[in-house]
Amino acid sequence: MRHLNLLTLLPFVLLSASDLSAQACLGLPSFANGAIHLNVGAEFPDSAQVIAAGVGLGRHNSVFGTVGGGQVTFEGLDGKSKFGFADAGLQLPVGRAQVCPIIGAALSSGPDDDALGITVKSRSLSGGLAMGLPLALPFGGTNLKLIPNAAIKYEHATLDVEDELIGSSRETFTTGIADFGLALVFADRFSIQPLAHIFFGGDNDETSFGVFASLSFGPRR
Repeated sequence: MRHLNLLTLLPFVLLSASDLSAQACLGLPSFANGAIHLNVGAEFPDSAQVIAAGVGLGRHNSVFGTVGGGQVTFEGLDGKSKFGFADAGLQLPVGRAQVCPIIGAALSSGPDDDALGITVKSRSLSGGLAMGLPLALPFGGTNLKLIPNAAIKYEHATLDVEDELIGSSRETFTTGIADFGLALVFADRFSIQPLAHIFFGGDNDETSFGVFASLSFGPRR
């Protein structure tokens, strides 16, 4: 989302590595304090707005997964795209950092044009690796952490268009995505972070920006 590597902007001279507890690879609260994550996010690619929400479940330093959905509103179009998604991963501690292999899938429909008899559907699969390092700020003690995190993944997508006049068509796309986030985690229960998604290696070479928040609750795991 930002054409800027946030990791280069961190004032590391003022920070010290903290105990690994948060779901650092994604900049989220720890599953150790709550097995359930309620996630919400908004993203602002060129000429569009994306809102999404999901529920995650996992164990600390073990497997985790999320399911959710959302919609995309396009500038200049009345139709919207609605989507559902699911992803899963595995938390692996590496020193003070955390590394997570991740996979995901999504299905979407729209934007359709009823007047022209056009319907659009798409699906995608993705996989990659995420990494984060929790850092204790010099103020706030253990109740406040800063987590720079990054991920790199590849996505394969299929787009199906049905036109009542022309017929059906299908296109496929493969692209790389580099994600960068800088999360603030409060009391290992709530996190908020700006995000940057940088696309590369495909037809889409744009960068989009957004914000992501997560609340941890439920039984300790």
